Amino acid sequence: MAARQLKVGLRVRDLDRSFDLYRQIGFRHLPQPQQANLRYLTFGHTWLILSHVDKHGYHNAERESQTRSGPPGLGFVLVVPAADLDATYALWRREGLPVTLEPEDVGWARIFYGLDPDGYEVMFEEFPA
Repeated sequence: MAARQLKVGLRVRDLDRSFDLYRQIGFRHLPQPQQANLRYLTFGHTWLILSHVDKHGYHNAERESQTRSGPPGLGFVLVVPAADLDATYALWRREGLPVTLEPEDVGWARIFYGLDPDGYEVMFEEFPA
């Protein structure tokens, strides 16, 4: 079954901090003890795989250099549903993480955007009941 899952991989600088943050916003841990430099999480049917930027291999030296020199995930947005947008926003602020778009009602949902500890943009959306 796992081979048919959508998987998103993010390279992160502090594996434990990112892992804890994503668990706090609703991701569930899938233990993989044989993978010390990776953390597997799920949200619904989607997997999120966090890998340590310094301890997980690259396809080639050029890709490694580009990844290390540029801002991580520029143009990439991870969209996460939130059961309570205000609580998620409060968590983001408590963690000292940047908010790039304050909470607003866009008609179909309430949303806000923020940057995770590695600069990946995350959009949270809370749908009307």
